[in-house]
Amino acid sequence: MSQPRQLNTLTREELFDLIWSKPATKLVVEFGISDVAVHKRCTKLNVPCPPRGYWAKLESGKAPKRPELPPSVEEQLAKEAEKPVPAVLPLPDEGEALHPLAARFLSALKSSSLSYDKQRVHLREGDFPETEVSKAQASRVAGVFHRLLEILEPRGIPFRRSQGSYTGGHFRKSHDRLYFKIEEELVDKPDDPKRRKTYYASSQQENKIAGGHLTFVLNPENYGTQKAKRWIEGEKLTLGTIISEMAKAVSGHFSDLQRQRQEEAVRQEKARIEWEIRRKKELEEEAIRKGEEAKRKHAEMLEQTARNRREDLLKAAEWWRLYRGTEAFIAECERCWRTAQQGELTGEQQAWLAWARAVAKDVSPFESGYPDPTRDGAFNGVAVPFGGPYPELRKFPQPPSMPVIPPPVVVQQGYEHAYHPEPKPYPFWLKYQRR
Repeated sequence: MSQPRQLNTLTREELFDLIWSKPATKLVVEFGISDVAVHKRCTKLNVPCPPRGYWAKLESGKAPKRPELPPSVEEQLAKEAEKPVPAVLPLPDEGEALHPLAARFLSALKSSSLSYDKQRVHLREGDFPETEVSKAQASRVAGVFHRLLEILEPRGIPFRRSQGSYTGGHFRKSHDRLYFKIEEELVDKPDDPKRRKTYYASSQQENKIAGGHLTFVLNPENYGTQKAKRWIEGEKLTLGTIISEMAKAVSGHFSDLQRQRQEEAVRQEKARIEWEIRRKKELEEEAIRKGEEAKRKHAEMLEQTARNRREDLLKAAEWWRLYRGTEAFIAECERCWRTAQQGELTGEQQAWLAWARAVAKDVSPFESGYPDPTRDGAFNGVAVPFGGPYPELRKFPQPPSMPVIPPPVVVQQGYEHAYHPEPKPYPFWLKYQRR
């Protein structure tokens, strides 16, 4: 029984063509899921489904109009990201409504207490950027945040809450994050001739005031500053230009990461295809090698069977020669005893003759059923199935009169497998003799 198809393996185009070619009730059977799951998948991929009564109108002869496949969410965001960012993004007007998140950000800045320097508010909540500014700059900071959200959210880059308790929020797209921090630096107070300036450590903050110039930091790492980008407000770099450059930097950062992932996916797919081709070639070579090895072993088994049968014939002949010689020796012993004892044999002699004839009988190859033409003669190697079963080997024992020839010793040459004989022991008498 074939396994049902997987709905999540279809592309948007395949799903669109499928959902408009057959009713959802048939898709339920084909994919093994409910019609609710089919509609959820279509909603997730932004694929329009046929309206109610579409298939009834189609059966009655009417041809309802089939809509075009709308662009996906990714395509819409990519199209939005292609729009150029103005060179200068001014702060919102005084009566302009802020983004809901920017409005909450402004309210949090105004309601927060001053930090230890008694000059700035240090806001470190997960919903907002990490901020350390004076309350006089709260409106400007909220306006900057409003403009960034207004530009980046349509491009699919929302500002998300941080999971930690002591870190600010971040811009996020997919699994990538970009932390945003706003800071207003402290500057020295102008000299007051009526008041003496303090220099001890606990009163250093009393000599500082908020400078009124904002510093913005975008950092892909929560900890560390090696990859951070920084903008400092000044006469040459206005706030409107900074907002524009930050919006371009955030959009470009996530676009570069997405492009790198796509390039990496292409490289991985190319490597996977090359690996599959290489693996297929290796399997084919391995199959050929195993086939050649099986042929070689088959030929060796056939040759070994023929060689063993030839050796069995020689062994049987030698055993027969030993048997005939042993029988002749036993007969000669009996003749000598009878001649010396006037034809009579003692009990010990008769027992020895019976034992000797039994031993000699065991030496005869006929006692083991040799030769059997079906087991010990020539055989047709072509009739033997490839890989066996092979003819049974008799395994005749080696006659004591036939010497066992040892296999030849092969000395391997080369640096890696060189043969080095064991050194002879140094003569003791030569090692310790006196000079």
